[in-house]
Amino acid sequence: MKLVLGLAILLVLGSCASFLDEQQPMENKIYKIKLDRTESQARKSLFDFITTSQQYRKSPDLLGEADLEMAQTKQKESIKLYNFKNTQYTGEIGLGGQNNKFKVIFDTGSANIWLNSARCNDYGCKNHKQYDGSKSPTYEHLGYDLDVEFGTGELMGEINADTAYVGGVKIAKQEFAEIVRENGDVFAQSDFDGIVGLAYPTMAAYNFNPLFDNIMQQKLLDRNVFSFYFSRQEGSRSSELTLGGWDNDHFTGELHFHNVVNKYYWLLDADNILVNGKDVGLCKHGCKVVADTGTSLLTGPSDGLYDLLDTLNIDENCNNVKDLPKLTFVLDGINYDLDANDYVMKIDSQGNEVAYDTFASTDSFVEMGANCQCVGSFMPLDIPSPQGPAWILGDTFLSKYYSVYDRDNDRVGFARSK
Repeated sequence: MKLVLGLAILLVLGSCASFLDEQQPMENKIYKIKLDRTESQARKSLFDFITTSQQYRKSPDLLGEADLEMAQTKQKESIKLYNFKNTQYTGEIGLGGQNNKFKVIFDTGSANIWLNSARCNDYGCKNHKQYDGSKSPTYEHLGYDLDVEFGTGELMGEINADTAYVGGVKIAKQEFAEIVRENGDVFAQSDFDGIVGLAYPTMAAYNFNPLFDNIMQQKLLDRNVFSFYFSRQEGSRSSELTLGGWDNDHFTGELHFHNVVNKYYWLLDADNILVNGKDVGLCKHGCKVVADTGTSLLTGPSDGLYDLLDTLNIDENCNNVKDLPKLTFVLDGINYDLDANDYVMKIDSQGNEVAYDTFASTDSFVEMGANCQCVGSFMPLDIPSPQGPAWILGDTFLSKYYSVYDRDNDRVGFARSK
């Protein structure tokens, strides 16, 4: 079987909603996973792991009663994430033992788990932590062949299963892709050991359950909801993935929900995309957007994205940063604004990003040396029908807006992050 994923490492640097009127029960315990924001080495560190096409053969067997009985209900868990200079947010997952941890990207734009195998001798595997099933008493060999094509290489391996641990949540018989061969630089230069997909099961290889679907099936949470807080503090562990609900301390104002329109991606209908409040034809008669934590930037259909870049006209010498317009995504009548400090990055002479938000003012950002270059946090990506064409709301958007993914009601919520 061959899977084709859109891994883009590019130099281009862009029912109705209802706000929450009920409070979460105070007695609900939540589980939090801290996310690391890692520090960018160069422009090539920007990733897009959204799945663009996929084939599969058959569905897996359901868990037996004994497996379901071992799963104790958890109410909410938060996992800390590490921030890689706004381009990667990584957290930990255990596989085959709670202390056998791997650094991964939790990705709402894909549905499978990918980890390097100890059987892989390629540099991209050896350069990262590798999974060794022979050391796990809960390892289960399934042997479904896998061939994954990215924009910069190819991964080959097989799908097997083992017990997974995310924060305090234990998931029995979690299927994952064990990579045994790598061609190209897919993971070789990355700061993470793998990817954990959190999209809908219709996207998963061979119809196996993604991680969160196994959590749902094993009834490990009281509420089948997870949420992301992406801090803009470089190199910090203040970012967070929360399982079982959301954390009111991470956002301000109202939490607005929007219904998922196609249960493949976290795909939403948008009313319009405005530039300084004006309709410039980017979202004619409405369009689609995807909430994707595995994409660093904002992406759009090629024609619309190039029109947007022409409209913004970002000066590479940063001379017009103070005058750049506001970009607004309108969903169910709710405006989600991005200012220049949200969608402009400054690149130094070594190719490293200098985060706009680290400066005290726009003036200090503009005046910081002549050897830097200003670029927009955008790239073109054409998602095929029936899910596409669509715009992707990547980490550029999701670091400004707290995001909630509600599988109980098939909706996504956004609120202004603190």
